[in-house]
Formats: sequence, C-alpha cells, structure tokens
Amino acid sequence: MMASILVIDDHRLVASGTKSLLQNAGFEAEAIFSADYLKEKIESANYDVFLIDWSFPEVNGLEISKKIIKLQPQAKIIIYTGFDSELAIVLDQLIEEGISGIISKTASVNTLINAVHAVISGYSIFPNTLVKESVYTLRLKKETENLFSEREIEIIECLIDGDTNKEIAAKLYITQRSVEYQLRSIYKKLGIHSREQVADRVKEMRIISPDSYKIHG
Repeated sequence: MMASILVIDDHRLVASGTKSLLQNAGFEAEAIFSADYLKEKIESANYDVFLIDWSFPEVNGLEISKKIIKLQPQAKIIIYTGFDSELAIVLDQLIEEGISGIISKTASVNTLINAVHAVISGYSIFPNTLVKESVYTLRLKKETENLFSEREIEIIECLIDGDTNKEIAAKLYITQRSVEYQLRSIYKKLGIHSREQVADRVKEMRIISPDSYKIHG
C-alpha cells in the first residue's frame, strides 16, 4: 500500500510541484494551499506524512503541526522550508512537539524522497547545519540568561517595537531619566553605542526572538 502524504503550502506552484514529485515517486499525495482547510481535510482522511511549509500569513509550521498532532497523534511531520535562525531557535521545541524532520525546499528530489521514506520508517531527519546552529543558540542563551535584568529585557522589547524613550517610560511607568540610565547599561552589555544597533545585536545573541525589528532613530 502506498504511503499517503498531505502537502500544506500557501504557494500554489510549490505545493502543486511538490505533490507531483511525490506522486511520481510512488506516493499518494494531495495538496492544500491554506491552513484554513486543514481541520476539515484531516478529519476526513488519515495521512502517513504531512509536508508543511514553515511560514504562512497568520500562522507558522509549529502551530499547524500542533493542530495536526492533536487530531492525528501518530502523524509524521516534516517542515519543508529554507533554513534560518528562527528554526534554530525553536528546534528543541519542534522536536519536543513531535516534528519528524526539516528539509530545505532547495533540496534535491532524491533528498526529499529519502527524507519521506526515513520518517515513515521511524527516523528523524534534521540537517547538521541546523543542529549545530541550535546548539550554538542554546549555549548563547545559557550565557546571556542572567546578563540582563527583567527591566532591561522589557526595555529591549520596547526598542524592538520601535518605541521612543518617552513611549517606553509611559509604557513601563518609569521616568525618561530611568529609561536613559537603563539604555546605557544595555548598550554596555551589548557592546554597542546606539539604539539602531540593538535589534541586530539582540538577534545575534539570541536574547529574544522577535518577528520583526522596527528600531527607529
């Protein structure tokens, strides 16, 4: 009996092309182009493997995976995406939630097919580069977890939101002078000299994982 695979990707050309590749390799494959149809789809059929794009307009691959596992606990899930720091930061969480593998959309057809066969057989597939990046991220997190006070973390998050000193003071119920004092401490610990450098340095140090960086001068 052929293994069944559901491809979930909001890029129709990618989803349709991936479905065709899988069908040509002997799998039963279907594709949907929106996570909105996921619940209806998996309540009506069981799949051996789910191949999921990481980024959707209003949801990510982890959230979709949780929904799948809730309805089909034995599901084998592969995140199908490009490798970046975001995935390294959440790799331990992905594994904990039961993700079976991650594979790049730039991988060869043989690599994709082999990955699908591997997860069906009970193996996990994670790129060495991503694992190494994740280990580096965890080490940095451990090294920096006690570097900043709770107040400093709050101010860093405000900076990433693009808040001015006046807005930070109002949001945190502190004086602007206190904000300026805390900023000097933050700059010193980060080894930088201005708020424009905060986002890049924070991202590099994996202190927090913001979705966007909107630092204003």
